[in-house]
Amino acid sequence: MPIGAGHFKAASAVKQAFESLTDRAMVRLEDAFKWCWPVYGKGYKIIYEFGQKYSNAVLLFWYKGTGIKGSDRKFYLWHKFTAYKISRLLDEFRPDYVLCVHWSPAYYAAIFKKRFGYRIGVVITDYYIHQHWVNNEVDDFFIPHEYLADQIMGYGVRKEKLHPLGIPINLAMEGIIDKASARKRFNISEKKICATVMGSRVFGGEWYEIVREIVDFDYDLLVLCGDNKEAMSKIKQLKGRSKLSVYGMVDKIQELIAVTDILITKAGGITTTEATRTGPALLFANSIIGLEDKNEEFFIKHGAATNLTKENARKVVSDLLVNPKKIAAMKENLLKIGKRDSARNIAKTILRL
Repeated sequence: MPIGAGHFKAASAVKQAFESLTDRAMVRLEDAFKWCWPVYGKGYKIIYEFGQKYSNAVLLFWYKGTGIKGSDRKFYLWHKFTAYKISRLLDEFRPDYVLCVHWSPAYYAAIFKKRFGYRIGVVITDYYIHQHWVNNEVDDFFIPHEYLADQIMGYGVRKEKLHPLGIPINLAMEGIIDKASARKRFNISEKKICATVMGSRVFGGEWYEIVREIVDFDYDLLVLCGDNKEAMSKIKQLKGRSKLSVYGMVDKIQELIAVTDILITKAGGITTTEATRTGPALLFANSIIGLEDKNEEFFIKHGAATNLTKENARKVVSDLLVNPKKIAAMKENLLKIGKRDSARNIAKTILRL
């Protein structure tokens, strides 16, 4: 995928699940944008990243202004025009089932469905369903939660096409995590509350200002700065009562999430789903407008999260630290939202179909 590491993670998880269930299924993981008209993938990435970094208006148009129903032929025509080598890929592999974790490849699959005779499934990777995801040729919609059923049916999707099995994540996240070892690895106290700030690969701007506001509390504070070495250097210089640990990229992030009491993060579909496995209290900051802010609404409505800005950060964190029962309630609500073993359940459903 040209954008959104979460889409690739979801696809990889389902492939991993198939391989764990049977050796009789041939599963191929492909980036559809490498097989379509090259300018489309590059242009998509440029617009998306520009909107994320510089212009909320672009993202609002992208996710709202272009939202169209599956009966509209414009999207079909666009994907037919840009299909390029997609048919060559399908002819080479001859799939029985095409599973898409992004809305655009689902349109490419739809164009050639009659010719190749496969079934199409779509894995929706956010807790809000944009109309982009819906086209008339999709046979199965794997949605994150049954709460979203009415929303997608409002776009004309029949109930029998819905499978509320959750968003697929790496199978390692489904296992039991040794929390004692994880605490030791990250030098986290068993007696103090632990908060983790996890922005994105491109970390900076308002994230630094948020950390500056919350560094002066008596707790373990871990900050993951991604690839931004400048932000990492600035945050290391902050002084406060917290035991501050600053990292770049972290391996086995699930271990850190498992021992975190408060997770401060963007409301990405995969990140939030990974969090449902271990249940930290979620504080959302700097989410992508028009997309991740819709995820925020879902988790806040279910009592598992709240918003965080540089203006309210000190107050929100202070309130949680003096009200551990509130943290516990948010954790419990988050655990209730989660769907266990989503990747395997999706794979089992496809095999059954």
